[in-house]
Amino acid sequence: MYKLLTGLALCTGVLATPLAAQGDAWQHKWFWGVQGGIIAYQSPTSTGWETALTVGGHWLITGGRSALYFAYDHVLFDEPNRGPGSSAILDNSTTTGIRDVEFTRGRRVQAHVYVVPLDNFIQPYLGGGFSIHQVTDGLPLGTFNTLSEAEGALRTIDEVSTKAYPVFTGGLQLRFSRLAAFGHYQYMPQGRNFLLTSAQHVFAAGLRYALTNSREEVTTRR
Repeated sequence: MYKLLTGLALCTGVLATPLAAQGDAWQHKWFWGVQGGIIAYQSPTSTGWETALTVGGHWLITGGRSALYFAYDHVLFDEPNRGPGSSAILDNSTTTGIRDVEFTRGRRVQAHVYVVPLDNFIQPYLGGGFSIHQVTDGLPLGTFNTLSEAEGALRTIDEVSTKAYPVFTGGLQLRFSRLAAFGHYQYMPQGRNFLLTSAQHVFAAGLRYALTNSREEVTTRR
């Protein structure tokens, strides 16, 4: 009996140590991370779904069963063997009233709230927030008869190059002490007055590491 109790105590200690380390590494921490993925979208000139690569960094500030997520992503529409992204704007200076637009770069700035129901090695999370999506280098194609026509097309592009979206996210992360690997899916509904006219779907994955605590621990002595 003594040997059995001793063995159970040792097993409990071995199993409790990683669980305690995971809890310490997750709650009330400031994670810094990197992510990369793909955005699927459509525009008025596309014949189907187009894709663009994204790469960026983020901060994740965790509580007990929730977290705040702030991220910046650089978007690369000009993929190899495909050419730049394309869209169209209304322009009365053309015979058709439509002018094609090309672009190669964009960016996304995000702020989300996540619910993290489990404190385990495998952690699902759900949440939502807002994203500001901007196409940064839209260029009108074709010819112009006057300088004012070109300036008007550039103003129109500028008006439809930035859009704020609600974002809904579902993801999963695997924790290794302070390090975590994650993957998530994000959905942005269709928006008006933007070069990307369809709903957008984002598939991303990355790594994050807990560098600092998000609050100070207060201890008292008796």
